[in-house]
Order: sequence, then C-alpha cells, then structure tokens
Amino acid sequence: MSATPYFTVCGYKVTSERMHEADTQVQAIVEVRIGHNCVRRQATGVGPVHALDNALRACLANDFPELADVRLSDYRVSVVDAGDGTGAEVRVLIESTDGRARWDAGCVSANVLDASFEALCSTAVLGIMRARASVTSVPA
Repeated sequence: MSATPYFTVCGYKVTSERMHEADTQVQAIVEVRIGHNCVRRQATGVGPVHALDNALRACLANDFPELADVRLSDYRVSVVDAGDGTGAEVRVLIESTDGRARWDAGCVSANVLDASFEALCSTAVLGIMRARASVTSVPA
C-alpha cells in the first residue's frame, strides 16, 4: 500500500450491496498509520470512490485539518489498452481544489478502485503540502 511523508495506508475494504429494488449501499473501511498511531475509520458514500474518500478523510481529519477545504473537482477514468476488455488497465485522474487552486494526481492499475484510492491519497498529500507551503511562505 502507499506510503507518503504524512501517512502510510495499511489497507482498505469496500463493500457495495444492492438487494431487490432498494438503493445500493456502499461502505468503505480505511486504515492508515500516522506516525506510530493506526487510525481506522469507516464511512458510507454514493459509490465506492465517494465512500473511500469519506473514510480516508475521516482517518486524516484530526492530524491534517488543512484537508477540510480540499474537495474533488473532477474524476476521470480512461482505459489504457482496451485489448483486455474489462480486465484492461485503467488510468484514473482526480482533480482537487481548496477553493483557491486546483491540482491533480493519477494512477494506472488493472483495478479501478486501487487506482482511484491511490489518486485520492496523492491529492490529499498534495493538499497538505500546498496548505503547509502557503502557511510558511506568508510574511510575518
């Protein structure tokens, strides 16, 4: 799993369930290590990427309050090589914003959730870095 200067992802789990005519229920569990502490949170969402984003944010909220203003502004998936059909690698590109600037991160994988989650982690790290850089660059 991914390691960043701020946190290490220990793992994640996503479940999506639809029974009969009911709405689909999606839940994600994310576990990260921040320093010497393991943080594990669960969240729901409209879909699996939304649930993963909500659970990751819940894990990071106490240690990285600068992520409170960061939001996904665009999410794109494209097939890298359609020759393998539904088993083909996909490229996920996520654009995020803090209301002042935009940045993006992406990942390629045969698993769309892995690529999406890695891109979510990368945009979170960039959000933390940008927020901390702007704080340190403000004149006293």
